[in-house]
Amino acid sequence: MMEKTVKQFFETSTDSKVESILTLPQSGSSRSNFILESNGKKFVITHNENLAENNAFFYFSTIFSGLNLNSPSILAISEDGKMYLQDFVGDQTLSEIITENGTNEKVKSLVKQTLQKLFQLQIATENKVDYSQTFEYEEYNRFPIQNDLFYFKNMFIDVLELPYHKLSLLQDFENLVKSVEGLQPKTLMIRDFQARNIMVNSTDEVHFIDYQSAMKGPAMYDVISFLFQAKANFSAEFKNEMLEFYINLWQDEQSKKNLQNSIYLLQLVRYLQVLGAYGFRGLIQKKKHFLESIPKGVKNIVEFAENWEKMKSYPELQKLILSLKLDEVKLNLKG
Repeated sequence: MMEKTVKQFFETSTDSKVESILTLPQSGSSRSNFILESNGKKFVITHNENLAENNAFFYFSTIFSGLNLNSPSILAISEDGKMYLQDFVGDQTLSEIITENGTNEKVKSLVKQTLQKLFQLQIATENKVDYSQTFEYEEYNRFPIQNDLFYFKNMFIDVLELPYHKLSLLQDFENLVKSVEGLQPKTLMIRDFQARNIMVNSTDEVHFIDYQSAMKGPAMYDVISFLFQAKANFSAEFKNEMLEFYINLWQDEQSKKNLQNSIYLLQLVRYLQVLGAYGFRGLIQKKKHFLESIPKGVKNIVEFAENWEKMKSYPELQKLILSLKLDEVKLNLKG
């Protein structure tokens, strides 16, 4: 039924006939995506009932296209705003290429290109964005940071029924929020900047998709999301090399220093947020991809808590994270 509606929308919008249509599997969102072929060209149609989310995507797409940035153009929008036609920007995700190739020279080149394009987007959009047009949050400040921390607590820790001292954990959260709020420099922050949301075309050009949750935030947030994602499994040496590459794209020394000082705090917050997502999508909704990602997510955050010297500034959170190593927790995760 949906494919018929999609076909009608395309043919009405373009005056062209659909030659083939492929429904893509859903992952972590309620959006449905379809790849269509017509006159030897491919297109993408997305259906989403959430109008506020769609409108944010349209807004950012208009800005990015106007600045000639590497994102799909919106070619048509349905009357009800629930369906939209986009350019086709690549057959493979960067995540798929990383899985196939590890960190060979091709992947290294694509990762550098991704970071360079991200930097260009951050600089080009400065003073060009009306953040009141965003989907959920205008800025990554107290409320979204708190939400990420409680997402971890509610959807992962509480689902596993792990014990902790409530007041002490809330105090750690409060201190962490204050530290992250002050991070500089601030730019447009795509938010869910991962290799599965980066498309690679036939000439090895990268394009960004799924930026509807963008807001203002620390410039380093998207870099951390990208380089430290569990599935990519980049080596420490590779991540450090790419961090240095990105930081050196900035000109002034103060910005470079601020970016360097952002790394560990944003790693911690991102690891917590990701485990919250794995808990919700995996432990609660039982989605296979997210369940399979939990062991690596746990390994990442445990190793981080063991090695970051300033983790002791958040003692209850540190104790809670290290408890994830216990055998009984591992059994609960398997169950």
